[in-house]
Amino acid sequence: MMNKMFYVLAILMFTQVISAQHQDSRHYAVKSGFIKYELTGNIKGTKLLYWDNYGEKTREEIVSVTEVNVLGINKAEKEHTVTITDGDHFWSVDLIENTGQKGTLEIYDVGKQMTENMSEADAKKLEDDIMSALNGHKLGKESFLGKSCDIYEVMGAKSWIYKGVALKTTAKMMGVEANEIALEFNENSSPDNDLFVPIANIDYQDFDEMTNSMLSL
Repeated sequence: MMNKMFYVLAILMFTQVISAQHQDSRHYAVKSGFIKYELTGNIKGTKLLYWDNYGEKTREEIVSVTEVNVLGINKAEKEHTVTITDGDHFWSVDLIENTGQKGTLEIYDVGKQMTENMSEADAKKLEDDIMSALNGHKLGKESFLGKSCDIYEVMGAKSWIYKGVALKTTAKMMGVEANEIALEFNENSSPDNDLFVPIANIDYQDFDEMTNSMLSL
């Protein structure tokens, strides 16, 4: 679990640094937009991503089926989740179980502090340092969906990044394959503000309180 958390945090920080080279400390260098992804590999389904104000607000909805093998028995786990972020706050809902969590994203403030007012040269150095720490590489450029993307390979995952936005990601680790491929990309579209309002009628568990309780044991 800790390795997975480190991986997620490292990728989030890495994306923040890449976008910082393009547009101050903003998460994306595209003001707003919408992407529809196809999920393939062991996880099959779709992912919808909306954002506004350069990623200050996001909404991610995933509908998928994950194929797993437990003691030689194949199982299919269904997922339908919606995660909304607004600054350093998040709300995540499991629409199958009708449960949710809310909390703060400490990595958001850490990334913002590290990249705020950072020069392009400093951002490039930080990117190189993170890439080196993760044993990653920049592979070059390639056009995808008509956009010129930088291709990065980090910890078994390869991403096509356009202005801080991942349009295509392929990963294969420990026999598990997971791919996210954009089918539709609407750059600088104007998402409805209602998309970024936390889903109502959900009893949200406070993730910060749970974390503090665990740390105090």
